[in-house]
Amino acid sequence: RNRMQIQSDNVYKTDYNSWFKGIGWTPLGSLDVEKVKKAGLALSEKKYRQHPDTIKFTSLPDSMDIVLAQSNTKQMSDINYKASGEKVKHKYTLNPDVPQFIQSRVNAINISDKCYKADWNKHLLKGYDLRQDAISILAAKASRNIASDYKYKESYQKDKGKHVGFRSLQDDPKLVHFMHVAKMQSDREYKKNYQQIGRA
Repeated sequence: RNRMQIQSDNVYKTDYNSWFKGIGWTPLGSLDVEKVKKAGLALSEKKYRQHPDTIKFTSLPDSMDIVLAQSNTKQMSDINYKASGEKVKHKYTLNPDVPQFIQSRVNAINISDKCYKADWNKHLLKGYDLRQDAISILAAKASRNIASDYKYKESYQKDKGKHVGFRSLQDDPKLVHFMHVAKMQSDREYKKNYQQIGRA
């Protein structure tokens, strides 16, 4: 009878159906879950590609690789390569009696606009001294008087109203002069002699 109960499928499932069925079960800590965790860590890209700064490492400063790298860097450095040339460039001095140096100084003086205008600037600093009897002043005054309309009419304005008192035109010397000029300019008087010669 006991054997039958043990072998009975119903008795076998009673504990499952009456007590275990419906109860939640967490697989944490099981063999399969632990396998999956280990496999995930092994396949993790983040864990695999770890930054070098997070790894504890101490390099020896006097190791052969470090010393070789330092010497190669010094040899390939452009600053160190040009250092001696830069020192010579900034410390170079030219003798003042070299012909090329003397020629360059003369050329600089010839080209210099300041040297070109130096004498003129000195002359300007002396001031401007022009006397009243200078030839240029006298010539300017004479040309001004010639071109002046006032000077041109001055004698006429003085003589204006003073012609009264002459008995005839021949008594006034200016009117006689004007008449003589008018005769010279007259076309009729110019042709008068020609017409008389033609009639004779």
